[in-house]
This record gives sequence, C-alpha cells and structure tokens, in this order.
Amino acid sequence: MQNYNPFKITPEIISIVIVALIIFLAFLVYYLKLKKVPINTAPSGYVLIIQIYIEFVRNLVIDIMGKRFEKITPFFIFLFSYLLCANLIGVLGFAYPTGSLTVTLSLGLVMFIGTFVIGFHYQKLSYLTRFCINYKSKKTGKHYPIMINPLNVIEVVTPLISISFRLWGNIFAGGVIITLWYFMIGYITSFIPVIGVLSLLTGLVSPPIHGYFDIFVGIIQALVFTMLVMVYWSLAKDHGNYKVQDLQKVDERTV
Repeated sequence: MQNYNPFKITPEIISIVIVALIIFLAFLVYYLKLKKVPINTAPSGYVLIIQIYIEFVRNLVIDIMGKRFEKITPFFIFLFSYLLCANLIGVLGFAYPTGSLTVTLSLGLVMFIGTFVIGFHYQKLSYLTRFCINYKSKKTGKHYPIMINPLNVIEVVTPLISISFRLWGNIFAGGVIITLWYFMIGYITSFIPVIGVLSLLTGLVSPPIHGYFDIFVGIIQALVFTMLVMVYWSLAKDHGNYKVQDLQKVDERTV
C-alpha cells in the first residue's frame, strides 16, 4: 500500500479511453453516412451493417424483456458495444478493460441499481415484499409481509457478484493463458538456432489461440453479460424472483 497511487495511469485506463473513442467514432461515421442516404433508398455498406447490428440488439431486448422495454434499446446497444470493444481490443495489443475487476464491478453495479429502479417503477412499494417472508390471507388472497428473509436479501446481492466475477474471470484468465503461451513458445524456440531468434513458430500457432480467447470468448461473454442484465431487469419488472432455470436458458441460447 505504500506504493499505491490512485492517480497513476494504468494500461486499463488507456484502453478505456481508446474503447470510448472507437465507439464514438463508429457511431459518428454511421450518423454522417446515414444523413447522406436518400429517402426511400435502401442503405448499403457500413450503414447497412450498423443497422443490422442495431436491429439485432433491439430484437434481443424485445424477446427477453418485452415490447415495453424497446425504448431502452440504446442503452443495451452501448453496453454490448462497449463490452465487445473492451473484450476484443486485446487483439491489438492493448490491455483488456474488462480484465480489471473495477470495470466489471462498475458494470455489475449498473445492473444492480437498475434492478431496483425497474422493480420500484413497476411494483411500487410492493417490490419490498420480495425481501420478506409473506403470509397469504385465506380471505383476501393477498400476501402480507411478516419479517425480513435474510436469504432473499443475499439473493439480491449475489447477481452483482456473480455477473461481475464471471466476466472478469473469463477475460482475465484468457489473458493469462495467452501470456503463458507466449512465454512457453519463446522458451522452446530459444533453443533453435537462427529460427528460434526469429520466433517464426509463434506467428504460426498464435492466431488460433487469439481467435478463441480474444475473439470467440470475448463475443460470447459480451453477449452473456448483456442478456443477463436483460433477464434480471425483466424479472424485477414481473415479480422480482430470480429463477435458475431462466438464467440457464440464457447460457444455452448463447452456446
């Protein structure tokens, strides 16, 4: 702790700025090109690709959360775009922003706060009954809270931890495996004269490793995180109870 400096610029901070610039420029170019598309003319090229991407996220929101949540599609477009760029930027040699637990916990905190906002918006004060042991009246058929249920309170905090550590663990572990791979190949090729100095073997065997841990895993984890946020918010709107079966469907859908 003696060498701790909260104002030190880390590689992750630089990557966060680069990711933000990439997203800003990507949608700025889309906006400028979209303005040039004539009315009643089908878009093509870059504009068409971005519109397909936007429509994909929009359909995802409607399928999981319902038509009424279509208006918050821009939030999920940014969330998914940020996670994609943050997970894939390692291919360019930058540090993974999502390889930092601070970043993933911050994203998880957005999900956590949003769950309460949606729960109170749709259920009002009755949302608090999910934290209690309720008694059902035989006469009225209504549920009345008796006392706080500690298990239900823990159940609300658990998604914040699991969704954050899941993303961080997968990205961080992938980065560690790639680093160890380079050390191993470098150690092996160091015993080969001339060719070992050039390290040609690394250029031949590394692309599949990057393709899996950087691209494939990065895309899957971005999609899973985004869909889990949709599921948690959708359940908060309906009844506030998280079902393991619903979360398993998200994983099955992304495999």
